Amino acid sequence: MNENIMEYSVREYIKEVEKRLPEWLKDKKEHKEILADLEEHIWSKAAELSETGQADEISVKLAIEHMGSPQNIVKEYKRRGEPKYYITKELWPLYVKALSAVFAIIVGLVIIGLIVSFFTGNGSFETLVGGLITGIQTGLLLSFTIVTIVFVALSYEGYFPEDFKSKKEQKLMKELEVEEDYSAAKVSKPPLKPFIKPTGEIIGGGIGLVFGIILLSQPFPTYMFFPDFLMILRIFGLLTMVECSLNISRGIIGNRRPKTHQVLHALIIPLKLSVIPLLGVLMNHPEIFPFFSEPWIHVGIPVEAYGFYRGILSLIIAITFLTTIENIYNIIKIQKYK
Repeated sequence: MNENIMEYSVREYIKEVEKRLPEWLKDKKEHKEILADLEEHIWSKAAELSETGQADEISVKLAIEHMGSPQNIVKEYKRRGEPKYYITKELWPLYVKALSAVFAIIVGLVIIGLIVSFFTGNGSFETLVGGLITGIQTGLLLSFTIVTIVFVALSYEGYFPEDFKSKKEQKLMKELEVEEDYSAAKVSKPPLKPFIKPTGEIIGGGIGLVFGIILLSQPFPTYMFFPDFLMILRIFGLLTMVECSLNISRGIIGNRRPKTHQVLHALIIPLKLSVIPLLGVLMNHPEIFPFFSEPWIHVGIPVEAYGFYRGILSLIIAITFLTTIENIYNIIKIQKYK
């Protein structure tokens, strides 16, 4: 009975450690070796602490206490990479690229908004410049915060850029390295494609998240728009933020846990489809769509342009529907990675 209790205690402790291991380590070969070494060390320590030289219930408990909490053990495996501020040196170049891309998009969107406002005569020059500065400051601050939080989290978990590659891709790369001494004429099998590009998902999701925040917070002059149109923009922004957050989650998970990716794809599908009713509202109420014929006067889209306007929205609806089919295809494709 005591032996069963001891084995249960050790097994539960190992499970707690395994649960808290960083994601990048869980699919690596060292994962099982680490847990096996830890279990062996516990039994050795228990035998050492026992008066009889054989592990007993009390000595096993003391050995586990001596090892420390699962959180403390896992910390050692998260201390990976050379620190550079709060982001590791290995992830720093990717972090800078992500910030640069997001900043460029933010500045571009704000400047486009300023140009549109200027040519439609909405506000004085001083007001427009003030709006430009405020919009850029708000956008840069939000994007900096979001991107930094994502990369600090990745650094805290001990991620390296190569951890975003699939397990099969890493294995294939090792095989290709071994084959370097072979004749160049020898044909090698083509590399297996990972089912997700983590870096692209994180950067793309971050950009989309910032765009969603802009639509939701609307850091631009709103007095020239209909309230109904502004409300639709806010709903668009909220849906975009949720969808992009799920995409960022997929990027952080990387080419692991295929089932989780399938669940996230399934959650994204209704989010995309929920955009279609909003586009339907815009189709049925073209008068709320911003169209300025003269400064300060919002006249709505001309009646003769309704057909063209609705045609564009119909095309967007069709594209939205097709992207949901892509999500369904990805769910099916990922099945073979299980």
